[in-house]
Amino acid sequence: MWTARVSLVAAALLSVGEARQGQKGRSPLMGWNTWCTQNTCGVDWCTSSEVLDVAKTIKENGMLALGYDHINLDDCWGERNSTTGQIEGDPVRFPEGMPAFIAKLHDMGFKFGLYTDIGPNGCHHPFTGSFPYYQRDANTFKEWNVDYVKFDGCDLPSGYTPEQLTCNMSNALLNTGDDFWFNFHCWHTDTCATCGTSFRVYDDHHDNWGSTSGVIKFLQNRQPFWGPNPQDGWPDPDFIYTGGQGCNSTDPGPNHGNPGPSPPGVRCPGQTEDEYISEFSIWAIAGGQIVLSSDPRNMSDFQKKVLFNTEILNVFNDTSGFKDVKMVGDGNGTPVGPTPITPAPNASSSCKLLHQASHAKCIAGKSFDCDTAAKTMWTSDGCRGEFDCAGYTTECNVDGDGKHTCDCKNAATGGGQVWVRPTADGGAAVALHNGGTVALKLTVQFDTITGRSWTAGTELAVRDVWAHADVGVSTGSYSAVVRSHGTEMFKLTAPK
Repeated sequence: MWTARVSLVAAALLSVGEARQGQKGRSPLMGWNTWCTQNTCGVDWCTSSEVLDVAKTIKENGMLALGYDHINLDDCWGERNSTTGQIEGDPVRFPEGMPAFIAKLHDMGFKFGLYTDIGPNGCHHPFTGSFPYYQRDANTFKEWNVDYVKFDGCDLPSGYTPEQLTCNMSNALLNTGDDFWFNFHCWHTDTCATCGTSFRVYDDHHDNWGSTSGVIKFLQNRQPFWGPNPQDGWPDPDFIYTGGQGCNSTDPGPNHGNPGPSPPGVRCPGQTEDEYISEFSIWAIAGGQIVLSSDPRNMSDFQKKVLFNTEILNVFNDTSGFKDVKMVGDGNGTPVGPTPITPAPNASSSCKLLHQASHAKCIAGKSFDCDTAAKTMWTSDGCRGEFDCAGYTTECNVDGDGKHTCDCKNAATGGGQVWVRPTADGGAAVALHNGGTVALKLTVQFDTITGRSWTAGTELAVRDVWAHADVGVSTGSYSAVVRSHGTEMFKLTAPK
């Protein structure tokens, strides 16, 4: 049974550089996913009523018209019928059945995506994966009119590689004759583009700064098979969490009747607004998917500011310069604001908060404290920030529950990044990103922008696409002050 499928993979691997069949993937993708919407990331939960209510909101608030047109289920829906072997929706969570549920979303104007897995079980077992039913499940997805398939990598069967089985599933989908968008975890060779439409480039993205900064760092490693061309595929940085993940951290479980998630429209942010701005900016300038996994109901003004920023979405959807996206330098970052402390010898026993980087409050003696003799400090309960510890400006910015210990020493002032992307109007988009712990003045030199022949004498009009304001004309370079973990984003064009 599996010999034939593996031989199909061998054929696919011999055709490296060929296009995956179908027309999907010529433009990047936008949408919404269930994963962290009414729960913290990793506690997956969804129901028909929740998903249809979110879809109704996305249509009514204008997000659908802007291009957020995919409604995708994560690992929260699928069961395997032990008698027939058929994949089915959880009958309590999706009582109308999957075909009727999907039809409702299509009738609202959305495309529909779902999750399956490389192995017999999904990551959130006992929800099912597709092994060894790849072709059977692909045929079912065709019957249901599924548009997008996310193929996760848990529970890998022995004797196979992720590349083999992922390309098997790709072939199974192609064998149906339908045009599916196929997304999976990439093994970082060009067969990712041969077998898929988009592919995850890093670990699961969670709603915390450590995770976000890790994705941003990996996106610097541009690959020649990323892009809009028929032989390429899109790099997927994973979900965005603008406004915050859900609040329920107790797994309601896949069993019928267990308690559900946090209330609709209630969010518990794991990042600051500056960090969410950076997340959206870098995903837009450097990535190939913007898929929200927080709750768009009861939308905050900040969520509206970010998700409805059409100037940035125009950059994301302008694929003409995607091959020339690059992080071109550190922006010659110059610290702005308080100078790092130089402690007096044997004189300091100080321990105080200088700048809070977390939503969770930093309270002396409760969520942070210092051992000035040992020159260490600790944080807990989600506190992150910059502190005066034993006379040093100390960064203690560790995500996660529990207690975290940091050495008392002056924080590094590095962290500047200059991202560039040529645009179809002859200009370019620029993101000045500060991954460090103090505000920096960052500079883009016009002669470093890829795909353009600009020089140190080139005059360009500068527009701030977060402030929606024309800044003026600058010659040879442009500088801006960027807050810690923040990003400023601009469009550069010829002056009128």
